[in-house]
Amino acid sequence: MIMKPGDPMAGGMFTEIIKQVFEGSAYTVEPMVMPWQRMTTELKHRPDWIMHGIPAFFEPDIPYRLSKNPVFPFNHIAISRRNSALEIDKVEDLFGHTVILVENYHYPGLDAHLDHPLVGKGNGKISSVRAFKPGGTLRMLKHRRGDVVIGFQPRLLYHLEGAGLSVADVDFHDVSAIVPTQQMHVAYSPGLPPEFSDFLNARLAQMQADGTLTRIKEKYYDPLGIPD
Repeated sequence: MIMKPGDPMAGGMFTEIIKQVFEGSAYTVEPMVMPWQRMTTELKHRPDWIMHGIPAFFEPDIPYRLSKNPVFPFNHIAISRRNSALEIDKVEDLFGHTVILVENYHYPGLDAHLDHPLVGKGNGKISSVRAFKPGGTLRMLKHRRGDVVIGFQPRLLYHLEGAGLSVADVDFHDVSAIVPTQQMHVAYSPGLPPEFSDFLNARLAQMQADGTLTRIKEKYYDPLGIPD
């Protein structure tokens, strides 16, 4: 989701999907931007919310439903400086290196090996530094604050140019063997009526069948492409 001052629905893959789903329908989408802690309260009490989601996103006391079909893969890549000689196929390939991550984000498959994981204890074989925003991780990479950035593919690709880097400056690595890919759905409140579920699932099925979903995803996954 790409937000700009005065326009919280300026763009982004999920925003485009949601706009397309509800275009011409009787439903009105009202964007709300807030810190995660406040959002968890809203999710517990509002009867009419929608967002992107997977089960791991939601605390046990937050009720939710998921669309029948997923809308995009939540996959992670690693980005290193070109000619860094890093080859990343398994988590052990990161031992002895410094990874650059986003503050307050969990990285399943990686946390157990970090020197400073958010929760629990890591074995410390991977050093980590954190940035407050995804674009900041890439700027830190450019200034050699770490060896590799790990994050969600479309998000990192979107921020690459803004960080002063180009595709020619970096190497990309598929790290799905380290941080498993999960399929992202449209999540929504159980308080919404059954006819809403029917509408959402029917519209998403139509968008999948006519190629609309694929065309939207290609804009954000290229030049690496949509993972299988």
